[in-house]
Amino acid sequence: MKRNKKILVGDFETTVYEGQEKTEVWASAVVELFSDNPVLFHSISDTFNYFKSLKSNIIVYYHNLKFDGNFWLSYLMKELNYSQALYGTNKETNEYLQITSPDDIALFTDIHWLQNKEMINNTFKYAISDRGQWYDIVIKTGGHIIEIRDSLKLLPFSVKKIGRDFKTKHQKTEIEYKGLRYAGCYISPEEEEYIKNDVMVVKEALEIMFGEGHDSLTIGSCCLREFKKDFSFSTENYDVDKFDSCGNEKDLSFFFREKQQRRHPTIQRIFSESIRSAA
Repeated sequence: MKRNKKILVGDFETTVYEGQEKTEVWASAVVELFSDNPVLFHSISDTFNYFKSLKSNIIVYYHNLKFDGNFWLSYLMKELNYSQALYGTNKETNEYLQITSPDDIALFTDIHWLQNKEMINNTFKYAISDRGQWYDIVIKTGGHIIEIRDSLKLLPFSVKKIGRDFKTKHQKTEIEYKGLRYAGCYISPEEEEYIKNDVMVVKEALEIMFGEGHDSLTIGSCCLREFKKDFSFSTENYDVDKFDSCGNEKDLSFFFREKQQRRHPTIQRIFSESIRSAA
């Protein structure tokens, strides 16, 4: 991953109380990698304005994007009225146009997302599989790209377990989740410590991952990239391009076992589990 962009970790806390009619973000924290200064916000709009104020391309990781991403997509579409960077060729006119409504998809062919460099301001795109796996959300605003990724795809376990296994300086704490809270409400010192600790735990673990070069979108991609880079094989017997996920060939298992002494023990375990789950 090129370091000409800022890399951050974020987290949302959302409302849970009896009789609520909607769910909203009442607290948000963001911290930049290789820093120790988490920033606290009182709403999703405050968070987004902070991202824009950085005036830089950024990548921000949320742990379990399937949850936090729902709030981001809703905010982009309903609050900001941003449009999707989805284009296609109109079947009747043969014009290359932006698709502005899901109802119009049937009218187009050659439908695709724009590449990041082709996106125009105030548009977004997202990668969600047909099985409901969320990978990222990409936003273009102010001439910069904000990419929201899922750290759960790199660290596939709970924040509490991440802190324990990576032995991070910060550890997850607990608060009472239920209670009358809302965007802009008072955030107690205990609540502030809780949400800041969450982003610090993930940040510290990602710093270890990135320090060993594991900064792809998913842990499977990290496995594959390391395999392609370091595994010595005969081109007559192996076609490295056929490995589309970790575990499709037994050689991967031998390869990663051989390298385990050179890798952080928790990262080695993640790699091993990724291989077994894909086998």
